[in-house]
Amino acid sequence: MMMSLRRLRYFGILARELHFGRAAEALGITQSALSQQIKTPEQEVGVTLVVGRGVKGVGLTKAGDALAEGSAQVLLLCDELSERMRFVASGRAGTLAVAYSLHGALLGQRDTVERFRKIMPDITIDAESGCTARNLDRLESGEVDVAFTRETHRCGEIESVVLAEEPLVAVLPRDHRLVTCPELQRQHLRDESVVMWPPRLSPALYDRILDQVWGASVPSITREEPDADSICMAVEEGKAIAVLDSRIAQRHAGSRLIVRGFTGAAPTTTISVAWRKANSEPMVDKFVALTQRDYVAASQAGS
Repeated sequence: MMMSLRRLRYFGILARELHFGRAAEALGITQSALSQQIKTPEQEVGVTLVVGRGVKGVGLTKAGDALAEGSAQVLLLCDELSERMRFVASGRAGTLAVAYSLHGALLGQRDTVERFRKIMPDITIDAESGCTARNLDRLESGEVDVAFTRETHRCGEIESVVLAEEPLVAVLPRDHRLVTCPELQRQHLRDESVVMWPPRLSPALYDRILDQVWGASVPSITREEPDADSICMAVEEGKAIAVLDSRIAQRHAGSRLIVRGFTGAAPTTTISVAWRKANSEPMVDKFVALTQRDYVAASQAGS
């Protein structure tokens, strides 16, 4: 037997009033209707819940006491569950799956997520990281709710906005001839051996770097490495030069690796946040809005 919540509420009022007339009045129904609502579970379970149905009121049997206590707990749980659903639906609670880009912590992404945690403490962040191509796949499949990507992506069900631009720099072995070049120009790199990552990991970023630094010429990419750490290690070993985001490159700058900015307007890359268009969850909207504000504030502070 599955007792309805309505009958539990009716019985709860009767158990409080111990009088059919007063209970029916509180519920806004007739005494006969209330009496029938009480008789139905008695008949279904085969127990007596109340005794003394006269004008002086009623008493609860032991079975009635058990139902009164249990129904109060069930109704309280239902009320709490309803409130929880409203809380989650408002975007103030739940779990948000976020994908950082590779080296996202160096690019301010972790700082933004930490601020979101403080502002929305009832939202649990489930974070992971990956290359842009992988993050977009996770986003499309629904594995994550939002993803940080390199460059913008507006295709299919994916929407994104640019958060910030990152200057690009040249990464050179310490003994490279360009280290002492007084004004490093982009064309100085055109005849150099270059180490890059496989284009499939982040096609838009790969193309943007090649277009801005080498233009119509074709760079001599002699080696591919899966991430910035491996790229910098290859540069330190004298295998080739590289072009990377300034903040990522500066992390590796040292006695064996030199970071040089370009003279004039620096080539740049972008950091974006992406989400599914069909995802109308308020917590996603809140995260995207806060992320945009956060990067704008960081840009103004740094200018």
